Amino acid sequence: MGKIKILSEDLVSLISAGEVIENPSSIVKELIENSLDAGTDMIDISIEEGGIDKIVVSDNGTGISRDDCEVCLQRHSTSKISKKEDINAISTYGFRGEALASIATVADVRITTQTNEEDVGTLIISRVGESPKISDSSRPIGTTIEVTELFKKVPVRRKHLASPKVEGQRIHEVVMKHAVIRTDVGFRLTRDEKVVIDCPPTQSAIDRITYLWGSDVAKGLVEVYYSEAGVWIEGFTAMPPVSRGNRSREYFAVLKRPITDEHLSQAVESAYSTLLMKGQYPVFALDIAMNLTDVDVNIHPTKREVKIIDIEKVSSIVSMAVRDALGVERQPIESQSLEEFLDENILSREDPGISSRLVQTDHIGTLPAVEHTILEPFMGISDAVKPVNLLGGLFRIVGQIHKLYILLEDEEGLLVIDQHAAHERVLYDELRKGINEDRVAIQEMLEPFVLSLNPTEVERILDHSDILNEIGFSIESFGGNEISISTVPEIFGKVASEIELISLLDSIGTIGISDARDSFMDELVKLTACHSAYREGQTLNIDEIRDLIEDLSRTRIKYTCCHGRPSIVRIKKENLDKAVGRLGHDAIQRFKKRHRLK
Repeated sequence: MGKIKILSEDLVSLISAGEVIENPSSIVKELIENSLDAGTDMIDISIEEGGIDKIVVSDNGTGISRDDCEVCLQRHSTSKISKKEDINAISTYGFRGEALASIATVADVRITTQTNEEDVGTLIISRVGESPKISDSSRPIGTTIEVTELFKKVPVRRKHLASPKVEGQRIHEVVMKHAVIRTDVGFRLTRDEKVVIDCPPTQSAIDRITYLWGSDVAKGLVEVYYSEAGVWIEGFTAMPPVSRGNRSREYFAVLKRPITDEHLSQAVESAYSTLLMKGQYPVFALDIAMNLTDVDVNIHPTKREVKIIDIEKVSSIVSMAVRDALGVERQPIESQSLEEFLDENILSREDPGISSRLVQTDHIGTLPAVEHTILEPFMGISDAVKPVNLLGGLFRIVGQIHKLYILLEDEEGLLVIDQHAAHERVLYDELRKGINEDRVAIQEMLEPFVLSLNPTEVERILDHSDILNEIGFSIESFGGNEISISTVPEIFGKVASEIELISLLDSIGTIGISDARDSFMDELVKLTACHSAYREGQTLNIDEIRDLIEDLSRTRIKYTCCHGRPSIVRIKKENLDKAVGRLGHDAIQRFKKRHRLK
């Protein structure tokens, strides 16, 4: 008997539902978009235990007629498309016709709805595995959908849900993304009977973003309004130095539909070019409008992604729109620099530990001019040229290039030290030792920093205030969406500023909230060390370089930063000789020719 079988309709429905409904936030997203398609101007969302126990979404839209209620929970039911041509120009959110049916396949659903044309409303009660029951009901015009017992028939899916706190924050982010783009609609989110988002309808864009992202971000925003070649870009982007330590505040929408897209993110980030420090990301909310036939919104079950037909063109226009808003001139493409040449042909930044890469003969002759390399001058240069015992060997400190790399010379060649990676390793070990010995050195602020964040960020930080306190951060609620910070670890105190603190707190959001406490603390120590370390562009004098190298020599793992990136790379003299043609086949031929040898 063959092994291939035709799946039952019930099993097919469960699989299809799984494509659309991944977690509680998937349900909230689908129901919000149905409400928007119904013309609502106010959406109320209430969740319990991160939406795992209960989700209620209520709107004042057009409602669902009794006739439509008869079929709305059946698979492939939709009012959005009727013929295949409609798929090529979808202007609504809920086009797939599977949202309600998919939800009803994996959860119990209760729908109460009323239309303007009918005197009596409708109540639908659907339990997993049973036929829906329909009866009369009454409510104001609109629809309320209650979802409970999520994944009760699919326990393996329920088992793999995150904690209620994580699932609740995912829902929070879904509501935020819609609320930032649809400022004409009011949004209210209640988590376990606590209102955490409350935006009125017809709110101005700047007031909406100020409420959701905080005044510190809002005051740095500039308007983006740009059109070219049938593409319109509208929204806001933040002027430097306002930025974040991750992409959590990079909001895109296509035709008012929130999406994520790597090409578009890179386009905006390239527009900022050198305006932001390395490791910092821009803050923006951009809506892209174009002809419906130029975008395919039917490529992803949950509609997180869309396919823009000419993504290169649109990415270029997005980049130009942001440059225009920032007042940045378009930069010409520069020729390859020495740093790029070394990175590609000599320095191995991917292999762990001290490593090297031989230069192939086809690269000889492409080495840029020496004047492209600038060594930072030292005070007391005579001290710099004396060999010193560092890293277990005798080295001469040559200097600093690109305000990032420290060069040491010995008989075998060069050591290149990444000052940020090296300092990060030193600070990580120092802070880790202080925590283990319960004697973390702290620095008290002359005046506490008061930071305005969004509700999710405030909740996340305060939830981990005990761990932050062990590391040296004293953080308390300052009321509303503000927190105050009165002490910081001493290693962080040297760079402590409002911008740096916000950047660090943003980075904390990248740590998995469900991680074990020790793992979370270690990741937090790594972030603190990273944000406290010397940066690219920071000039070091000879004493600072010597101190850094001596401190690095005493660390247990000196050849990588605490994130595993190499801190030291060796360039052997023979590789430099090959790069300038002193060794290799060409050098041998020149020697033979000079001495008339065959």
